[in-house]
Amino acid sequence: MKAHIKILLCLFLGTAITGCHSSKFVGEGQTFGVSQANVSSMYAFKDPNITTLKIAERIGILPIENREEARKKVRRLNHIKDTKYYKLDPMTHSMPYLADGATKLLKTIGKKFQKKLKKNGYRAHRVIATSMLRTRADVASLRKVNGNAAKNSAHMYATTFDLSYTRFNRISTNGNPVNNDQMANFLGEVLLGLRKDGRCGVIFERNQHCFHIMSNE
Repeated sequence: MKAHIKILLCLFLGTAITGCHSSKFVGEGQTFGVSQANVSSMYAFKDPNITTLKIAERIGILPIENREEARKKVRRLNHIKDTKYYKLDPMTHSMPYLADGATKLLKTIGKKFQKKLKKNGYRAHRVIATSMLRTRADVASLRKVNGNAAKNSAHMYATTFDLSYTRFNRISTNGNPVNNDQMANFLGEVLLGLRKDGRCGVIFERNQHCFHIMSNE
């Protein structure tokens, strides 16, 4: 009798352990990062900031002065949250809000990125967004710690977001392992196609470890 109970207990524990290692996406995933990814020079985009700023000024919102003012004005924007296609970093110098065109572009990038992984037999990962909407006060604060931050930042128009190319969030263990270098270049390939279609401008920011992406929609 005791032996029978022991067998049943082992079977139960085995099922529970298997369940814990399920490849099904449960919402958080596991993030993997490197200090610097080896990105092909063909993805070292340097679209003119002046050109993309003109588009942002035309299709985006008017810049918001500070967070207090933002509480009222962000209601017109989309509040961006984690989805199965992308994950958000904690944002200290920006807020998770985007205009319609940028929101659609972010989802498209995430979907195309995962499609490339699947086509090549790799495990599903989400891209990670590190920055979105900034107020003028956010920009001024950021410039104190980052000398490369532009005073007239495209982030103030809700048309722009940054995606890390050194960190990705794994959401499945189905498929073959994939390293960060490969994923960085897959992301670059996705952005190259969208740039050719005229949907966005991109700046490769090596020091900030991100692609700075400006929607044209």
